[in-house]
Amino acid sequence: MELHGGQSKTFLMKNLETSYGISDHQMIYEIIDVNPSNLEQIGLFCKQSQKKGEGYLNKIEWIKDRFSEGLKYKILKVKEQNKYSYRGFIEYIPSKFNWRGVNADNCTVIHCLWVVGRHKGKGYASELIQHAINDAKQQKMNGVVGITAKKGGWLPRKKIYEKLGFKRVDDYGENFSLYAKIFSESAEIPFFIPISDNTIQGHGEGVTLLYTHQCPYIPAVIEDVEIFADNNEKAFRTKLIKSAQESQKNALHPYGPFCIFCDGEVIPYQPGLKKLVLPKK
Repeated sequence: MELHGGQSKTFLMKNLETSYGISDHQMIYEIIDVNPSNLEQIGLFCKQSQKKGEGYLNKIEWIKDRFSEGLKYKILKVKEQNKYSYRGFIEYIPSKFNWRGVNADNCTVIHCLWVVGRHKGKGYASELIQHAINDAKQQKMNGVVGITAKKGGWLPRKKIYEKLGFKRVDDYGENFSLYAKIFSESAEIPFFIPISDNTIQGHGEGVTLLYTHQCPYIPAVIEDVEIFADNNEKAFRTKLIKSAQESQKNALHPYGPFCIFCDGEVIPYQPGLKKLVLPKK
């Protein structure tokens, strides 16, 4: 058994590609490494109840293409009332292939981190991040980076990273920050790739949504943004981003799976966006 950050005791069954453990709250859990051989059986954490939905199916195809680029997708299963239930996950990838507007020198970039419900605050997120740290060290990477948000959206708060020794290295607007745990003193400091004025102005008047298939919730986002555009009497356009390089080039909004441009400005997605009415100019 090994101790990770004082959070939980785990041991690794390599042949099962699963970490088993007992949390500090005496709950039995598993962390499953989802890969090409078990993806069909295990599935995804998000949208489990809608496996035939457009977003889920798009994500499945997207993730199949990412495994060869080094993507890791790990699901947290916690034993509750004699059965295991999915209660969180982490997704991360080498920085060369990251689908965020992030520049990081040979680092692991965490795309997503999520622990739900009453299982928050019990060390599971730290355990998931520790998997990313351990993998990055084994692969001789320079470090690990993750994005935080002060409020709204679907990003973790900064304290999750800070207690594991991550440092804030960049900010995007008032809400988003980039945190890094760097192993090499010679490594470049990671940063958010700025969205150039030419890129923003190039989308012209109206609402333009750049999106990827990295998130299974994207169809709902497209619907909300289209309603937002219609309510504000704006033309609505979409563009599918098909590669990590294209994603980084467009410096997608820190949340990553999409970016919204409206009349020459970048606007953050937020719950209830479809009801937002912009002031008349």
